[in-house]
Amino acid sequence: MYVDYAYYKDSFGGTLAAEEFNRYARKAERFLHYIVMGEIAEVTEQVKNAVCAAAEAVAEIREGVQNIPQGIKSESTDGYSVTYKDYNAEELAEREKRAMYKAIKQELSGTGLLYQGVR
Repeated sequence: MYVDYAYYKDSFGGTLAAEEFNRYARKAERFLHYIVMGEIAEVTEQVKNAVCAAAEAVAEIREGVQNIPQGIKSESTDGYSVTYKDYNAEELAEREKRAMYKAIKQELSGTGLLYQGVR
């Protein structure tokens, strides 16, 4: 892993629990590796921060989904009508990717790691 929990907690100032961070950090690292096309020769502070920020972005998306009580989309009390929202795993995955990309882009701006042209 590019980042350990100690760096996340102490240097980045993160608030996720260790187990949660480790799960999301692995996902963030795989996505970062995909974005930069495997071009990480040195794990710099910017790279570590990008992983931390992307892990937090995924955690935020997941937390938002968990706050929807059992997929209820709408509820009416007059005639007791409940409409359930369909859980769309593809939509969730896309939201996570967009959030991770935004976080990584912000942290790696100006490093040259996001350059996808010919060198």
